[in-house]
Amino acid sequence: MNSNLKKGLFLVTFLGMTVSPGISVMAADGDTAEAAKMPGVGIEAVLKDFYSQNREIKAEDYLVPENKGEYLDMAFANVTSFLYVRSEPTKESEYVGKLYPGYAAKITGPVGEWTAVESGDVTGYVKTEYILTGAEAQTYAENLVTEAQQEGKEEAFTYAVSRKSEEAQMTQEVQENVQQTETTEVSAQPASNGQAIVDYACQFIGNPYVWGGTSLTDGADCSGFVQSVFAHFGISLPRTTYDQINAGVEVSYDQAMPGDLICYDGHIGIYIGNGQIVNAQNPEQGIGISPATYTTILSVRRIV
Repeated sequence: MNSNLKKGLFLVTFLGMTVSPGISVMAADGDTAEAAKMPGVGIEAVLKDFYSQNREIKAEDYLVPENKGEYLDMAFANVTSFLYVRSEPTKESEYVGKLYPGYAAKITGPVGEWTAVESGDVTGYVKTEYILTGAEAQTYAENLVTEAQQEGKEEAFTYAVSRKSEEAQMTQEVQENVQQTETTEVSAQPASNGQAIVDYACQFIGNPYVWGGTSLTDGADCSGFVQSVFAHFGISLPRTTYDQINAGVEVSYDQAMPGDLICYDGHIGIYIGNGQIVNAQNPEQGIGISPATYTTILSVRRIV
């Protein structure tokens, strides 16, 4: 084995990285005594990973930071909307929860392309490129703690929202909306065209984002915002983004007109023209205007 590669593998071993429990290190002749002192770390798994990607082996890619700071085992979502926590370290696996901007998690496994985390009652994997770790996480956490102390808050960190609780809250919101409709006379205004919908939606720019909310004034999430805007015009839409993506008829993005729905992976907004959407963005930014192509568009739906 190349001497540099062997030294790299022993470095990973010495630092205590664990990738695949139960797989032991095979020592070269003459290294048996030294290797016997080192814990098994799943070297075969490391080699397979790097050989398949034609990458150089770097021990730091597979290490959880040593406990040199109180918060070095933490991670924070570094996103503008939200970050999925997946059941498996693949984009194709189902999501089990969401981390909104600045939400905290504990690192429970090696930091590679994916990182195993635990946040509240959510356990799974997140893409490492979308989280702060190590020294950055330490600094971010210290700032949050300082802010919490200054504001007299007992808890400095906010943790993931589980998919189960999210769906339960959405179900409750739907039930409350049905009850309100049954007890309150709704004066629906006909939508003469998509521009009328855009003009109405833009009145609420600056209002808060509230996860699970449907109130255009007190706060709504992305799908709740869309649902309530169209409800004003007597148009009934499903509650979640996963159902709204099937509403109306599909058109191409280059044919998008004001009032069309722009659908993303777990997000949705109303097209206002000139490459922009009005949408309930996230807890920090609230309801506002965003570039329509800020991320991959899954579908454009025409409702009116």
